[in-house]
Amino acid sequence: MQNSQIETPLPPELPVMNPPGLFGETEQADVLGRNYHFRFKGNASEYFGIWIVNILLTIVTLGLYAPWAKVRRLRYFYGNTWVFQRRFDFTGLPTKILVGRIIALVVYGGFSFAAKYSWEAFLAGFVLIFFAVPWLIRSTIRFRARNSKFSNSRFFFSGTNKSAYWCFVKCLAVVVFTLGLFTPVAVWLYKRECLNHLYLGQLKFNLNNTWGDYMRAMYVPLFLFMGFGALLAVIFAILFGSSDGLNDASYVFIIFGMYLIGYMFIWPLTAARIFITTWNNTTLSRSQFHTDCNQWRYAWIVLSNWLAKVISLGLLTPWAVVRLYKYQTESLHLMLVDDPDQLQNQMQQDHNAIAEELSDIFDLDISL
Repeated sequence: MQNSQIETPLPPELPVMNPPGLFGETEQADVLGRNYHFRFKGNASEYFGIWIVNILLTIVTLGLYAPWAKVRRLRYFYGNTWVFQRRFDFTGLPTKILVGRIIALVVYGGFSFAAKYSWEAFLAGFVLIFFAVPWLIRSTIRFRARNSKFSNSRFFFSGTNKSAYWCFVKCLAVVVFTLGLFTPVAVWLYKRECLNHLYLGQLKFNLNNTWGDYMRAMYVPLFLFMGFGALLAVIFAILFGSSDGLNDASYVFIIFGMYLIGYMFIWPLTAARIFITTWNNTTLSRSQFHTDCNQWRYAWIVLSNWLAKVISLGLLTPWAVVRLYKYQTESLHLMLVDDPDQLQNQMQQDHNAIAEELSDIFDLDISL
């Protein structure tokens, strides 16, 4: 089905039916109602070649090659991700991304110039960028969805600027009025805004958990960290509390070192728990996602990736990126209920990439 260039309201979710001859009754029963694991068929050595060429050409062209580098990277990861014998694809055009990047760089240059020569202009620019964040995120997700495909079916993001700003206000209020204690609720609101407006063809994603799930996901590692530190302090006090034990400086140094190690591990563990909580409670119409991701292994991959990149001066970045993406992808599986051969594309505009590039330049993370 061809995509119209006119954006129209979403039709009601369509029932999934099989046309005559697509599947026989026995064959359909074998296909639907089963778990299908996601697979990533790429590897670090292949991606290293793409990564190093992207870097070199971006440097040689003074950044002009960056849009082509971005498309090559996304197409590699999308094109090597498979489920139900079908793969994903990214169809964004580098030329459109280049236009968006040029405009984004002009905006960023104006912001930097204002910051250097006028404090008032810098403050005004900062406030403008701050309140533009909901628009940036919404437009970025919409552009990325429009150019993402599963087999022949496109993703579609139906969120509006109104819903994006309303979500932003709620997140801001939750964080400010609870002094940051309910930040997990803001994370839940953001995830729900992103997923509950996302479609694959005519099938709608839904996040079905509650804010309490994100409170547990983010605070359990923190409590474990605090409990571990308290236990460690008691043990050291008992073992080295006598006058002939460690001096105060050594005691403080050891405790600080253990806390530092724990702090480096707590954020990857939190990220792992958010990933698990999100995908174990996400549906695509009647089909249910699950993940068998292990939170400790996920956290170890993130932490060891960071150490590997530091030790190798960045040369192991492709290996680290593929390693984490492969683990995330292959931990996911889908209990398939809806027939993937019945997906129908939504009518949507071919959106520009300005917000996408602004999000990149200002380092806004929109990952789910």
